[in-house]
Amino acid sequence: MRLSWLFTIFALSAQSATLYKVVQADGTVVYTDRPVAGAVPVALPNANTSQSLAPKQVTKPTAPSKPDVNYNISILSPAHEETIRNNQGEVKVSASIEPKAVGLFQLVLNGQVLATGASPQFVVQGVPRGEHQLEVRLVSKSGKILASSPTRVFYLHQASVLNRSG
Repeated sequence: MRLSWLFTIFALSAQSATLYKVVQADGTVVYTDRPVAGAVPVALPNANTSQSLAPKQVTKPTAPSKPDVNYNISILSPAHEETIRNNQGEVKVSASIEPKAVGLFQLVLNGQVLATGASPQFVVQGVPRGEHQLEVRLVSKSGKILASSPTRVFYLHQASVLNRSG
């Protein structure tokens, strides 16, 4: 049993080397990888090998991604810090975008989305008097904000019955 175990270890460690068998004077058998006097080369069977069972890493070719487009939205009207005089609280907002884009435009008034449309042109009714902040956003169909304009401040002035002179 010991002899077969020893033979197996030598076979595994010396796969490409030549193995020699030496029978000593007392009858014991010794295996060595060095040719000594009285040594006989031993023909070893091919080592039992197999491929790894681990899955091979396959790199999938990635589709070329669309280059990110940098959209530039600017509000054309009202002008920054413009005073609008309208007793009904009507404000016309006009914006432009470069390059042209497909998506939805959102009008944000004082931090709240007020209207959504396919065009960057809006007419807002019922805006109260005072200072207001305005922003126009381009939003994808999934709801992701693709671009937004810088915040624009405007003032709405309405006539008051309390300010009658005379």
